[in-house]
Amino acid sequence: VLYYLSPLFPTNIDLFWQDEIPKMKAYVSDTEDLKLDPSYQETWDDMIINFLAESLDVVQETDWLISLGNAFTEQYVLYTPDDDHSALLHRCLGILLQKVADRNYVCDKIDWMYKQANIAIPTNRLGLAKAMGLVAASHLDAVLEMLKGILDNIGQSLFQRLLSFFSNSYRMEESDDIHAALALMYGYAAKYAPSTVIEARIDALVGTNMLSRLLHVRHHTAKQAVITAIDLLGRAVINAAENGASFPLKKRDQLLDYILTLMGREENDSFADSSIELLHTQALALSACTTLVTVEPKLTIETRNHVMKATLGFFALPNDPIDVVNPLIDNLITLLCAILLTSGEDGRSRADQLLHILRQIDQYVSSPVEYQRRRSCLAVYEMLLKFRTLCVIGYCALGCHGSCTHIKQIDRAVLGNFSNLPSAYVLPSREALCLGNRVIMYLPRCADTDSEVRKISAQILDQLFSISLSLPRPVGSSSGIDLELSYGALSSLEDVIAILRSDASIDPSEVFNRIVSSVCILLTKDELVATLHSCTTAICDRTKQSAEGAIQAVVEFVTKRGNELSETDVSRTTQSLLSAAVHITDKHLRLETLGAISCLAENTNSKIVFNEVLATAGKDIVTKDISRLRGGWPMQDAFHAFSQHAVLSFLFLEHLISALNQTPFVKGDMEKGDYSSHSADTWIDDDILQAAILALTAFFRGGGKVGKKAVEKSYAPVLAALTLQLGSCHGLASSGQHEPLRAILTSFQAFCECVGDLEMRKILARDGEQNDKEKWINLIGDVAGCVSIKRPKE
Repeated sequence: VLYYLSPLFPTNIDLFWQDEIPKMKAYVSDTEDLKLDPSYQETWDDMIINFLAESLDVVQETDWLISLGNAFTEQYVLYTPDDDHSALLHRCLGILLQKVADRNYVCDKIDWMYKQANIAIPTNRLGLAKAMGLVAASHLDAVLEMLKGILDNIGQSLFQRLLSFFSNSYRMEESDDIHAALALMYGYAAKYAPSTVIEARIDALVGTNMLSRLLHVRHHTAKQAVITAIDLLGRAVINAAENGASFPLKKRDQLLDYILTLMGREENDSFADSSIELLHTQALALSACTTLVTVEPKLTIETRNHVMKATLGFFALPNDPIDVVNPLIDNLITLLCAILLTSGEDGRSRADQLLHILRQIDQYVSSPVEYQRRRSCLAVYEMLLKFRTLCVIGYCALGCHGSCTHIKQIDRAVLGNFSNLPSAYVLPSREALCLGNRVIMYLPRCADTDSEVRKISAQILDQLFSISLSLPRPVGSSSGIDLELSYGALSSLEDVIAILRSDASIDPSEVFNRIVSSVCILLTKDELVATLHSCTTAICDRTKQSAEGAIQAVVEFVTKRGNELSETDVSRTTQSLLSAAVHITDKHLRLETLGAISCLAENTNSKIVFNEVLATAGKDIVTKDISRLRGGWPMQDAFHAFSQHAVLSFLFLEHLISALNQTPFVKGDMEKGDYSSHSADTWIDDDILQAAILALTAFFRGGGKVGKKAVEKSYAPVLAALTLQLGSCHGLASSGQHEPLRAILTSFQAFCECVGDLEMRKILARDGEQNDKEKWINLIGDVAGCVSIKRPKE
């Protein structure tokens, strides 16, 4: 109709419409394509507003504009029941008023427009807000003056609103609608206002706490409106910076607090119980938080922690409704990436930020719930991508990838006083990434039950090592990295990732083996040590398949690179593995962990491993009732594992004999007596001695054929050590300490059973606890007699 009526309008409009209207007709002619585009109506409305704006620009006649504005106002009565068209009509009048210079006319029309709008309907009030924003582009002060008048005239304090909740819920809802409309109008006024004048207006709006008066809303649609308004304020600041008028957003932290308040969740509330509207509100809030953390000033540590504490729990949201929850999780990940990108002064401080955020997410990475692991691993991967872009390639705040014209300028702003320093001072060191701790956190996920988690975690490891190999090494560094070997391992890891992306049917165990092999090469010595020291949590992973993978990785690391570990490294690694064995309740996993300890003893210094096991057993004897532990005593399982090991059984038995031959002491007694005439190596903690006796008993009873062979081979020294220890314990029994005697007798009898000397066992059972000196001498004589008859060589 407009196309055919165009000759009736001024010539300039006629020519413009003849050119533009066919283009608009072409857009709406393919209805099938439009049905596939959920945003087509919004796009069409925007086209109409732009069409009208350009039409008004070609006329440039004030009387004609005012006449058209009056005509628009006469149309309102036709669209009273139609909120969608009313919203579009608001915007049409708004763009027209933007072109009018008469302030009185503008003020009159925006007041009239507000009175005509049905702000109880979200669509209608959004159209009104956008219209006010369009007017604000030319008449910002007039719009702000009107909005302040409305806010001042609401006429209800918070206390009055609470009273109205009990007396008249309708008034409460009406007040929510007004607050929602006001918030949106403020937001869109900031969005469309000229960048050159927006700073003072935003400072006034935020500085006078006018926004805080909009926080007292209860319904989610109203909360969403206020959150959108704050988001638009932040975006206005970003837009001004892009136009060369950058300024910090004052009281930004307070605005963040407003958003977290509007999310509608108390600290003690469960994240698992959320309505759909609440989820929509929270998704919008996360997006607004992202906007605010992006603007200056930089986040303080306190504000960062406050935001993360309020938002990280969203990783635990249930999966349904998936079409609402997934966008919310995407917004959460985007927020975390924004916090990372906008925090810190240089690469080193950003590395600290990265590690802080990753450690906060660790609880979800190792969660027993599959979708929590999937979400958190995706978050880690996205942050590593951002960190790599930021610290290695260069980051463009405008979103460009690779090299662009903005990077140099952005880098100066980002690096500040560091911009003239060499990259080694600006970028983090490899050590700052704490790769050892990070690797052992994500390695179990490469053996996860969920294929998507396995794929993402492999990519996480790839990113970690890609970043580390790209960072400058400190001058004089002796990390011993073989770059050729490392890049080969990294290439192999990326080949595995390519396979995972293309072929989901590949055997997961084969993939995991290749990943572990690559990681084993890529870790430096210090990173390897950190990985082994931090293995307890990985081995105790609540997904059994992942725990098994962690144990497998530890075994491979120790087998291939155990020779690089110092005595202290071996000691701490043993402690970590023992801690895991103690906490694991699954019998199979515990045996696998003890197998890893055996592997450590076999490939490093077995004496140190045995000492740590006995020390731990000694502590357990003192602090626990080891006979009543649920699932059995892990240290006894360790003793059995050593005694049944083809290589370690003899070494362990030899170690125990050596322990029995040392002189016991009780902790604290060293200071009371004079032990200076003896070597420190000849003394042993009494608790560890008791542990060694129990270990011998377990060895004799649970060593099987391998253990029996070791005992037979060491028959003489074992018998001698047991006999001497029996004599020592008889001395203690005479002074009232009977437990050591019973323990050594039990061990001695187990020895007899192991070597098949039942006669000696009967002698010990009959006379072993006799305190009479003559009977004690006879007991030793009888034992010696058994040996001389049955084993004359020994």
